[in-house]
Amino acid sequence: MSTIINQAPPVAPPVSSPPVAKPVDSNRGKVPAPSGAFQGIAWFAFALGALSYLYAVWYTPGSDTTTKYFLYTAFLFSIFGALSVSKVVRDKEEKIPVTGLYYGLSFVAALAPFVIGGYYLAVDALAIPVTNRGLIGMAFVVATFATITIAKNERDKQCLKK
Repeated sequence: MSTIINQAPPVAPPVSSPPVAKPVDSNRGKVPAPSGAFQGIAWFAFALGALSYLYAVWYTPGSDTTTKYFLYTAFLFSIFGALSVSKVVRDKEEKIPVTGLYYGLSFVAALAPFVIGGYYLAVDALAIPVTNRGLIGMAFVVATFATITIAKNERDKQCLKK
């Protein structure tokens, strides 16, 4: 039997920590920068829609203060709803987890002001004279849509900074 003297014991490979997974940014390099003109027209549309809406509601002849405050609240609720829907839809596209409750409530918050405000403008003849209904409705829609566009532009700019 032969024995080997002076042989070093086997060395175990070095222990390394497992690699840390980085979040996948699926939009990096894919999202073009929004042009200055597109951003400018989105802000202009929002300002024009919001100011037209505020003016039309405030100076509507024959409407009481309660009616005005109701329409202002519906407007603010629609802006919040539009921002929420914009966020949850984009998050789902980017595989960012969104709870079902928040997803559903975002759509309720976006659609409820249109349903309630639309009914109010179309059916409640005593609330708003016919002359201002069109302006109020169109300004409402323009400002809400511009909100979604502004949210998209801001999100795209954030993706480019990463």
